[in-house]
Amino acid sequence: MSVIIGIDPHKRSATIEIIDSDAKILATGRYGTDTAGYSEMLVAAQRFPQRVWAIEGCNGVGRHVAHRLVADGETVIDVPAPNC
Repeated sequence: MSVIIGIDPHKRSATIEIIDSDAKILATGRYGTDTAGYSEMLVAAQRFPQRVWAIEGCNGVGRHVAHRLVADGETVIDVPAPNC
């Protein structure tokens, strides 16, 4: 099953939501941005071998987690932050 893992990054945490092709929420979680939190997030995602990470603000606060995921061989796309 192919999924999208949306990440809302913050300075000290990353909130994820995993959805399928029908936009059904399969899992959610909030993880620290330290090594332990990042590892826990990867373990949660590995249940879904066909995955793409969609990160809000890869050039801003999401940059750090985006770089870590790409370095670990994950597919990452940038989702521009909304202009509010």
